[in-house]
Amino acid sequence: MFPFLKKKKKRSTPQKIVEGEPLPTNIGEAPAAQDGGNAVESWIGVDLDGTLAKYDSWRGFDHIGRPVPVMLARVKLWLEKGYKIKIFTARASVPETGIPPVKKWLEANGLPDLEVTNQKDFGMIELWDDRAIQVVCNTGRPFLSQSIVGRPAAPILPSEDGNATFYLLPRNPGAHKKE
Repeated sequence: MFPFLKKKKKRSTPQKIVEGEPLPTNIGEAPAAQDGGNAVESWIGVDLDGTLAKYDSWRGFDHIGRPVPVMLARVKLWLEKGYKIKIFTARASVPETGIPPVKKWLEANGLPDLEVTNQKDFGMIELWDDRAIQVVCNTGRPFLSQSIVGRPAAPILPSEDGNATFYLLPRNPGAHKKE
């Protein structure tokens, strides 16, 4: 009758943050990633065009839009807190031409000399990108929430039922109606 009164599953105790040690993400500490037996440092990927910088159309490698203020502030906060950030952009697919303008843009906007890449590895714990559809791990089912205007533009398989394919997130998880 009152679902919010049901006994909740015990959650693991939050990890204490110790000065000088790597910080956990908001989803818990990243597992120790391995790459050929070597530990990989955790990092957050931030897309450039349309996420960190405004984007309206491709105008060449030398044109990068004005910063998106909230993302710029977010990246600066993460850096201040000790997170490793990489700029994740398709511009890095042509490193000689694509990376120097990005480095110049970062400096002009008060960011340090961050790594610019277009490659994921096992150390990536999050990716902030304007063109991403998040998929539930090991299921292939995309997340949808009320904050997303519509379903992904890419077609679903003919055998899939659109209403069963997407994992719908609640509008306010954890919020309870007052009665």
